[in-house]
Amino acid sequence: MNAYPNRDRNNPQELGIALLIEMAQCGEIDPWDVQVIDVIDRVLSELRTRSADASQEADLSESGQAFLYASMLVLLKADRLLESPEANPADDDFDEAIPELDDSGSDRAFPLRLEKQLRRRAVARPPQQRRVTLQELIEQIELMTETIAKTPKTSPRRRMNSLSRSKTARAIAQLAHQENLSEVADGLEQFLVNHWSKITQGQDWLDLEQLLASQPQNDRVGVFWALLLLSAQSKVELAQEEFYQDLKIRVPIG
Repeated sequence: MNAYPNRDRNNPQELGIALLIEMAQCGEIDPWDVQVIDVIDRVLSELRTRSADASQEADLSESGQAFLYASMLVLLKADRLLESPEANPADDDFDEAIPELDDSGSDRAFPLRLEKQLRRRAVARPPQQRRVTLQELIEQIELMTETIAKTPKTSPRRRMNSLSRSKTARAIAQLAHQENLSEVADGLEQFLVNHWSKITQGQDWLDLEQLLASQPQNDRVGVFWALLLLSAQSKVELAQEEFYQDLKIRVPIG
């Protein structure tokens, strides 16, 4: 029986609190020493059982919130461990290892090989423990709920419309660029055929800078992409001795 019937179990935050209370009532957890990882696993299992009746978008949203809450609860546990007092290990390890001075204050009472007289701890020190209570977990979940509620949310419809407009703009720009590229390539091909002998002055290869200087618009990017397109069509040959060096162009004979 749920002690808090007013809690909305379709809400991930309320579901987490309800499960905590139910697990405490059933004796599955100790209210004064809650194992955070076990509780997180239980909540995720509950979400998986409900995912079949929910949409994919809702399932992803709830799972994402659950993982966010899980990380913050683990952080709470870690903070509690850091706050716990730590005993001084030096008091336990070396008190009986150092002999007292004699009455004269001389250090002759010390053994010759002091390092062999030290008594080492037989086992490792037990790990630090700081209990996290049920009340602390519930308060942390409620605090996270308030924080998320105050965070402004973007409207899904507005975000979808924005993405749709962005995709349409990119598609239009890409189509226009392709049409313009074909026109630039056709114009560059005709220019090379008609003026090749004049601009090369009998040379086999032409530098890209020389070609750009002979172009009225001097569109470096457009000419470069047009050359790549013409090269793919075997209408020009491109050569470069080293990366980032001058690009050379040649029009195949025939």
